[in-house]
Amino acid sequence: MNKIVKRVLVISGAVLGTVVLAIGGYVGYVLLSYNRIGDQELTVARHSEKTQVELETTYKAISYNIGFGAYSQDFTFFMDTGYDDEGKETCGHYSKAKSKAEVEFNTKGAIEATKAENPDFVMFQEVDNNSTRSHHIDQDKAIQEAYANYDHTHAVNFHTAFLPYPLYDMHGAVKAGLTTVSSYQISEAERKSYTVSDGFSKYFDLDRCFAYNKIKVSNGTYLYIVNSHMSAYDEGGTIRAKQIQELNAFLGACKNEGSYVVIGGDWNHDLLSYNPDFSYNEENRPYEMTKKVPDWVSYYFDKEGNSPLIPGYKVVASDNAPSCRNNDIEYDPAETFVCTVDGFIVSNNIEVVSHKTIQTKNGNKGLDGFAYSDHEPTMLEFRLH
Repeated sequence: MNKIVKRVLVISGAVLGTVVLAIGGYVGYVLLSYNRIGDQELTVARHSEKTQVELETTYKAISYNIGFGAYSQDFTFFMDTGYDDEGKETCGHYSKAKSKAEVEFNTKGAIEATKAENPDFVMFQEVDNNSTRSHHIDQDKAIQEAYANYDHTHAVNFHTAFLPYPLYDMHGAVKAGLTTVSSYQISEAERKSYTVSDGFSKYFDLDRCFAYNKIKVSNGTYLYIVNSHMSAYDEGGTIRAKQIQELNAFLGACKNEGSYVVIGGDWNHDLLSYNPDFSYNEENRPYEMTKKVPDWVSYYFDKEGNSPLIPGYKVVASDNAPSCRNNDIEYDPAETFVCTVDGFIVSNNIEVVSHKTIQTKNGNKGLDGFAYSDHEPTMLEFRLH
């Protein structure tokens, strides 16, 4: 009996030791592989023959978070939580795209949806290069090939070690970023870092940044086309508040130059509630939404309608259709929580001609809206004065 007990203890100790070593080895692997990219000059793939933009001419910009090609209409994400009609918490399931075919379908559809608008500038977010979650499809290459006559930049904002969670659908290793294409020559481009959490979660979060693309204007100044993706899952919005301060520092420098600025992106803030251009608030919400607001939602404007931006800039957001859906459940127009977190910031020396959220059509559930991503493309027409 003593021999049996001793053998069980030896085996149990060996198994426990192996588990501890494996966990310790993985933690060490994550810690050693982590590094922040920092500010850096971006390589411009030059294809456009148009050297400068003109005053008093209408241009079109589109911003689109393509969700690494995973977010078909029947896709839910394991980190997204929400509430049902009775106020009970709901949660998504998947971590990576269901199949390579779905990533190909969604990537192609997202690109075609933007090309149909004949834009001058497009700012894409969540574009994968070589990631487990998107079945290693190079979405940045697909965009560059589709916009063959446009200048192109790509700023990495997610580069992780292999993430083994959730265990039933591991996220894996990720390399992704912000892709910008311009039908006018980009004279200079740079990646600028945002603050991220300094807790352990930083090892698994995006290396947040914005990327500016500098284009000559006929009057001797510059137009900055900026691609931005702020933090999500930031309850209370404390990290996003710091990121807005960092963006304001950049905007102040552009203002001092007398330059023109258009920023497109996923702001991960509700851009409509308390926005002085509308009459929405927490009691009167857009899109007739009555469900409890998910915990991740933060408001861009305060209750007096003030923006956190420095003077000289304005937010341009559209309410013709929502730009973002929650992924706690499959997309259902009657049940899914929706809001608008995608839009633009423009300098006051730019005239806003028109703007809208583009509703994509005929997704994999046969529904209109959110056909290729959990976001919709947003469009801005503008003129420089």
